[in-house]
Amino acid sequence: MGIFVTNNGKSNFTARFGATHYTFEIGKEVEIPEQVAKHIFGYGDNNKEPYFVRLGWMKMNTDLPSAMQKLSQFKFSTQSTPVHVSAPVVERVAAPLPRARGAAKVTRLNRTTDDEE
Repeated sequence: MGIFVTNNGKSNFTARFGATHYTFEIGKEVEIPEQVAKHIFGYGDNNKEPYFVRLGWMKMNTDLPSAMQKLSQFKFSTQSTPVHVSAPVVERVAAPLPRARGAAKVTRLNRTTDDEE
């Protein structure tokens, strides 16, 4: 089962599991195996400290709040977020009204003035 991770931070993040590098670009969802999510982020483990130390986010216990803040910039989900594609904008114009039967046509009248005669 894959875990979908979205980086909502201010910079791209890269981590390694085995021989594979995983890059989490800002605002992009990345699907990774659950074991990779656990190894990198401590996904599913209540004790995050060993993962924070491995990531370099924590050196002392006093660093825990800032490491938790960094982790909070990542969104984890078991389902992909649907991509919303907006429909093209179509200008709507009212159709012309049909003429009623027997209605008179409006024609342009040519006027003559006394000056033209």
